[in-house]
Amino acid sequence: MTVSKMLNNKRLEVNAYPPYDPLQAFVRENHIALKGSGTGELNGLTFAAKDVFKIRGSTYGNGHPDWLRTHEPDDFTSSTIQRLLDNGADLVGKTVCDELCFSISGENWNYGSPLNPHDPRRFTGGSSSGSGAATSGGLVDFALGSDCLGSVRVPASYTGVFGTRPTYNRVPSDGEAEYCPSMDVFGYMASDPEIFRKVSRVILGEDPHPVKLRKLIIAKDCFNAVSPQVYADLKPAIDHIAANLTSVEEREISPEGLDKWITVFQQVQGYEVWRSYGGWVRAHRPILSRGPRERLAWASTITLQDYYAGLAEMQEISKHIRDMLANGEVLVMPTAASVAPLRTTPLEEINATRLQSTYLLCVSPLSGVPQMTLPMVMQNDLPLGLSLLSGFNTDLALANFAADMVKSYKTSKE
Repeated sequence: MTVSKMLNNKRLEVNAYPPYDPLQAFVRENHIALKGSGTGELNGLTFAAKDVFKIRGSTYGNGHPDWLRTHEPDDFTSSTIQRLLDNGADLVGKTVCDELCFSISGENWNYGSPLNPHDPRRFTGGSSSGSGAATSGGLVDFALGSDCLGSVRVPASYTGVFGTRPTYNRVPSDGEAEYCPSMDVFGYMASDPEIFRKVSRVILGEDPHPVKLRKLIIAKDCFNAVSPQVYADLKPAIDHIAANLTSVEEREISPEGLDKWITVFQQVQGYEVWRSYGGWVRAHRPILSRGPRERLAWASTITLQDYYAGLAEMQEISKHIRDMLANGEVLVMPTAASVAPLRTTPLEEINATRLQSTYLLCVSPLSGVPQMTLPMVMQNDLPLGLSLLSGFNTDLALANFAADMVKSYKTSKE
């Protein structure tokens, strides 16, 4: 029996402290809960927020006790969190994330690692790991995160929930820990299609221009980057989506090759992350676990010349993908390279899986287009995420389509 079934969808109440937390999803030292307005589209729903957002009355911890210790209390509340409260949703707590959000495993050796409700022996995925665990385990109706290289998409895929990385700058990210300003975005997760639809309307607002999603593009090079079994297991869901659009095409999306795109991503992300955190690291010399420590050390070596070259390449990639998806096209690819790996997997295998996933996860941040992972497929009783990407600022159309696809696919399987 999975942890999710044992929990029996026990939801948290806004006045619960400490939060009911069998999944180790919530922070303790800087806990905060706020009652919503009592009216609005989200009235009666509960949510959690990744511990990287400012919420007046607390101090965001960014996944590390030294960060919490060396920063002043939050002086305002993130405008998107305030919008959710104004629309009736209750904030029940803040969730654990990876150290400084510089990982996709979901582990945190300072606060404990959130547990995957489908199998506690496996990674939850990060860096928005606590948000994924709390949503999948039914502790909240939806949860917030941030996403640069899959920090919402990976935990959503590993825990079997909807996960959204919106169009770049579509959702205000004020009050979020500075990380990688050129690519990092506010994101969110939900497990129920109708709740996902409601939350999407409130967070995203209306699309600037109506769009009819019409054509499915299968990202051939993205599927070639992962095991053939992943494609085989996802294919029934892909066929279902294709049947709801007017045409389908298989295409390699990267003319230069995805290896080149990964290099561009790493140059831009690494430079900006070190620019955001380097001064703090030098001043306070925090004790970091191996992964974030090694990645920060590498990031500190990226030159300004490499960074500017990366930004120029990124503009070309963005134009290429935006042009590809400019007329109602939908791009489909795996969300991550596999189901959630076991925590006992050797480091070499974990690094190889991380690289495979990077081929998939870099497309949306480099191009700025929205990506949503859908909980449609199970592989050996474990979630296997399937992702859809659409044109710039077509987020709400994609969210409604995603909700429809998950509902109709599940109905077809009954």
